Formats: sequence, structure tokens, C-alpha cells
Amino acid sequence: MKLFAALLLALSVTPAHGNPTAKRKTCTIKASGTNKTDDAPAILTAFKECRKHGKIIFEPKTYYVNSALNISGLEDVEIDIQGQLLWSTDILYWLNASLPVGYQNQSTAFILGGNNVRIDGHGVGTFNGNGDYWYEWIKKQPNTSNYPGRPHQITFNGLTNSVVKGLNFLRSQMWTMSIIHSHNSVWEDIFVNNTGNRVSSSNTDGADTFFSSDLLFRNWTVYNGDDSFSCKANSTNITLLDSHFYHGLGIAIGSIGQYNDAFETIENIRAENIYFEDTLHAFYVKTWTDDRVGFPPNGGGGGLGYAENMLMKNLTTKGMRGAAFSISQCTRFNGAPGVGNCTNSQFQVRDIVIDGMKGTTKDRRVVSLQCSAVAPCTDIKLSKVDLKYTNGTVVPNYLCGNVLGNQGWNCTGPVCVGGSATGGC
Repeated sequence: MKLFAALLLALSVTPAHGNPTAKRKTCTIKASGTNKTDDAPAILTAFKECRKHGKIIFEPKTYYVNSALNISGLEDVEIDIQGQLLWSTDILYWLNASLPVGYQNQSTAFILGGNNVRIDGHGVGTFNGNGDYWYEWIKKQPNTSNYPGRPHQITFNGLTNSVVKGLNFLRSQMWTMSIIHSHNSVWEDIFVNNTGNRVSSSNTDGADTFFSSDLLFRNWTVYNGDDSFSCKANSTNITLLDSHFYHGLGIAIGSIGQYNDAFETIENIRAENIYFEDTLHAFYVKTWTDDRVGFPPNGGGGGLGYAENMLMKNLTTKGMRGAAFSISQCTRFNGAPGVGNCTNSQFQVRDIVIDGMKGTTKDRRVVSLQCSAVAPCTDIKLSKVDLKYTNGTVVPNYLCGNVLGNQGWNCTGPVCVGGSATGGC
């Protein structure tokens, strides 16, 4: 493993701070007090006036966000969020007006970017996506996942040397946050609950990173129905610490390999002291096959590259629903061809360490590694693994295919080979 130097770098994320003694222009945003009035123009005006060396205050009130927000180019700004930002339920508007994220043809309701930005919600500041309306609506559509225009709640685009802390994210419209072209920044003390009041929904990820580096996530709590946390294309030096995940899919690497002939990487990922309750996996990797069928977000394949140097340490599970550690190199949508193509991915997965994983599971598999025959998984090391059923029986199965150089464990049988977006069959 080549983790040590990279992890020191990831853990030493120390975003800059503004001069506390400098006199700052302060912009206090006045809430309209009614959902008939869009507070987005007032928010945009405040950020325009205080976008450099300023302070922006959201008072302990509800702000009705009825239109898209695009805020970028901030420099040395404090953002104090004491109230709630509540997004409108005009689904038709958002499908047509949401902003491009810049990856997978995804879109977002809010873009925020800048350098040396310090956002503090003090544990009470809340982003509420009004997701119940989206969850009910999406269940009636033929495409219940990556529906065009269904927005992420917020996208941090080009956020550098910054800190985001003490925020609550409730019922996000789709993914809670996407993080792109962002570097040397911290997200800590974050609470996410995308549990619907009336129905549940897929694709309610906690956080997704891509084209970003040197990011630290600490003390997250996520209740959701999809990836609890995900690192996608060109995520480098990502550290996740001291977090709790409930009911989702666990920590995900990918999906990746979706863009034909594009070379992408995921490197130097660390997660430590993580608790999983009723999640599908603790840790899983998902890549597309080498067959291109359709286009992102619901199609693709044929990508190149690798994911390497990933350390999962001190993981605790309760009631795991699937294989605790899973690799599936057979992600395929849009009627992709059959099972026979599940081992042709050119994207390689290598250098994974799981050091300490204990708790209970409902599944018969500790490990389910369905790797590519073209680019086999290599150097998979397991130590201090102690998974049991609730009756105390040790879980026996370590299933694998096309895995080379495994350390500290032996494969007990062949893995199931089948297309899946969530790992395994």
C-alpha cells in the first residue's frame, strides 16, 4: 500500500481562515415569510454584495427557495445559517430549470463555490428539499432513478480551502450533495435524513465526490435509501471519519467506468471508525462493463482507469443486509447485454485494506468480489474481521472471482456473476 503519505496529506486538511479582526461587510438576508414569495432573489443579492471578505447571515427563519441558486466566485466569506432553506414543490419548474452539475448529465438546485468559505449552521441550520413530493412523483415514472432534471439539493463546485459544518439536510430531492472541482476542504458535523414521511426513494445519496482532492468528512450521520457516501471519478485523498450510516447502501466507490474510453481514477480513500446499521454493505465498489449501451446517467460503459489505495478501518455493523464487502464490475442499465459480459471491464480495482470489521449481518457473505477477467482485482487484504449472525454463528463465506494476491483470507467459493447497480447479484 502507498497510503501513508497520502493519508497524512488528507488528514492535514487545514483550510485558511479570514482575518477575524478585519471589519467585514455584513449582509443579513430578510425572509419574506411566505412561500408565495421567492426568497432566492434576496439570497442572490446578499451574496453579490458580500461575495468578497464579507459575512452573510440567514436569520432563524424559513427562507422559501422557489428558483435555482447559482453562487460562485466567493472569496473569504463567512456564511452563518441559523434558519431553514425550504425548496419549493414545483416539480415541473425544477425539471426544466435545474442547473448542470458537470458530470453524468446530472443537475442541481443550488451551486455554491469559492475560496476560503466558512459555512456554519451551528447544528440548527437546515436545507429542506421537500423531498416527499419528489419521492411520490418519481415512483410513478418509468425511470425511477436518474430522471432528467431531478436535482441534487446542493452542488459544491470549485470550493477550495473551505469549511462546511453544523448543517442539517432533510429530504433531499435526489442526491443530498455533489462535490466537484473542490479541494482542500472539510465537511464536519453534518446530519442527513432523506427518509420520506410517506414513501421512500432511491438515489438519495448522502454525498458524492468527483474531480476533487484532499477532502475531509468528519462526524456525519446519514439516513437514506442509496449510497451513504460515494467517491466517483478522479476523487483523490478523501478521508471519512467517525460517522454513522443507517438504511442505505454503505460506502461506495463508483459507479465508475461509465464514459467510453475515458481514463478516470479513484485514489487514496480512507474511512475509519464508521458504524453501519441496516445498510446493504459496509463498503462496495461498482464499475461499468466494457460494453457501451446508452449514455449517462442511465447508460454508458467502456471506461478505463483504476481505483487503488483504499483503507477501511474499524468498521462496525448491525443487521447488514448484503455482503459486507462487495465488488461488482457489472453495472449496466438501458437493457445492456447479458451476464456473459460481466467480466470484461477494463477498469481495475486494486490495493484495498479492510482492517477491523465486526458486528452482525443477515447475509451469508462476508465478501463477494465479482471482478473483471480482463483487469483482475489485486492485493485485497483483510484483517480482524469478525462478522456474525445475531445467534452468534460466524459468517463463513468469502466468495470471489478474478481476484489475485489476496492477503489474510482465502476464497471459499465462486462469486455470483450478474448485473447489478448495487454490488453482487
